[in-house]
Amino acid sequence: MLLNAINPTPLAMQLKIVKGMRDLYGEEVRVFSYLEEKAREIFSLYGFSEIRTPLLEHTELFAKGVGEETDIVGKEMYLLEDRNGKSLALRPEGTASVVRGLVTNNLLKQSRQLRFFYFGPMFRYERPQKGRYRQFYQIGVECFGVEGPEADLEMFLMLRQYFAAIQLQGVAFQINSIGCQEAACRPAFKTKLIHFLEQQKEELCADCQRRLSNNPLRVLDCKQPGCIALTAQAPQSHQHLCGRCKDHFATLQNLLDQEGVQYELNPKLVRGLDYYSKTVFEVYSANLGAQSAAGGGGRFDGLLELYGSAAAPAVGFALGLDRLALLSEPLAPVNGGAFVIGFESQAVVSLVAKVRQAGILCEYDPFFSSMKSQFKQAGKSGARWALVLGEEEIQTGQVALKDLDQGTQTSVTPEIALEKLQEN
Repeated sequence: MLLNAINPTPLAMQLKIVKGMRDLYGEEVRVFSYLEEKAREIFSLYGFSEIRTPLLEHTELFAKGVGEETDIVGKEMYLLEDRNGKSLALRPEGTASVVRGLVTNNLLKQSRQLRFFYFGPMFRYERPQKGRYRQFYQIGVECFGVEGPEADLEMFLMLRQYFAAIQLQGVAFQINSIGCQEAACRPAFKTKLIHFLEQQKEELCADCQRRLSNNPLRVLDCKQPGCIALTAQAPQSHQHLCGRCKDHFATLQNLLDQEGVQYELNPKLVRGLDYYSKTVFEVYSANLGAQSAAGGGGRFDGLLELYGSAAAPAVGFALGLDRLALLSEPLAPVNGGAFVIGFESQAVVSLVAKVRQAGILCEYDPFFSSMKSQFKQAGKSGARWALVLGEEEIQTGQVALKDLDQGTQTSVTPEIALEKLQEN
């Protein structure tokens, strides 16, 4: 009431959905649930368990971990103040929140290795387009404690198995290494890259001119045609790695080859978040048009240290659930169960309750339309069986059991009807 008194909003505006948001219902929810169910099934095989973190975090969490100069923090976060004037943010990604959860709950002191997966909505103030919303949904995986490239390999193997499980076609991996923070590695590469870009600074787009001073690697990731052409001959990070990072990346590629994982080396792949180190990768599909990336990930070995925790190697990925849903084949219709047909409401409702209590999908027409209409509804519902309660059945204490697939019908007691349903 107080808010309406201060800033009254017309009813039509109240009912208009916020730009970039959407309602999910019906078949879309069914697809989302299927993708999540399969993720739980596959990720659990690799020893991962679920973690759930809050939608709201302190703004500084993302500024410190994701990077103040990234587009996510600088342009896209949804910010608000609580009643004490503290700045809070709707989470724009999941990794920083998971790491905060580990530090807050001292989980790394309980185990040398931790493996988590998560689902949930994220929020970014971006221009809405196909497969991209301001409230979007992610499936994410994070593995902590394993430094070797074998942990990186697991991400690819798990993704390959997940895509096979959901029968996803036309996906491909792109990989790169952006090195570590040792002086001879990424810092040295950044110096070479800046020197190269400074020579053509005036020809870069306005965003890349700004990135040149605070986040030069992101210039390689620019989608503007002019910048793509200008950086075609730029130094490549995977060719300027320190010895340890070079060995790590070479071993990973050998492991991928050994396991038959198809991938392409993309020297311009850097990912958009500051916490990445060494391996970075993305999952692509030609079926998504311009927004072809369905997800990605990599190593973030130094992220825990930023939050005052002991150093721990880490690797993970996130998939856009909205985009996966676009790529997925339509699910088969839900078939089976029963449809109860009749006019005596108490008898119908009682039988429906018995069928459902037996663990069997069961529907009926709450409006008790004509017999012809109810049979049509039964056919459209996908039910295997129709349980018909006419006057004769009610008087004799039986039910007409009709096999909607075969068209056969027989009169039996409700108990025998339930046994028949449970057998099928």
